Amino acid sequence: MDDQQFKQLSNKMDIIIKLLAMNMVEGKQLKDQVSILSSFGFQPKQIADVLGKTPNNVRVILHRFRQERGEPEVEEMNEDVGRTEDGQHD
Repeated sequence: MDDQQFKQLSNKMDIIIKLLAMNMVEGKQLKDQVSILSSFGFQPKQIADVLGKTPNNVRVILHRFRQERGEPEVEEMNEDVGRTEDGQHD
């Protein structure tokens, strides 16, 4: 499998995952949608993409949800870890 085929397959898998995630939270309130997707390991940027919101909006919803439940804040994975200022991996 060459790079182009891999990218095409990866893009199709991303679409499938997004559709499954959308189906999983369909008909639920936004706070519940965000909570469910977060519990399945989606990062705020990914949740925002699925729900058509901004990543910051998702982070605020998660923060408020965790405050209501008395949960400690967790650090989210930084997608830029290991990258230099020009966006390249170290």
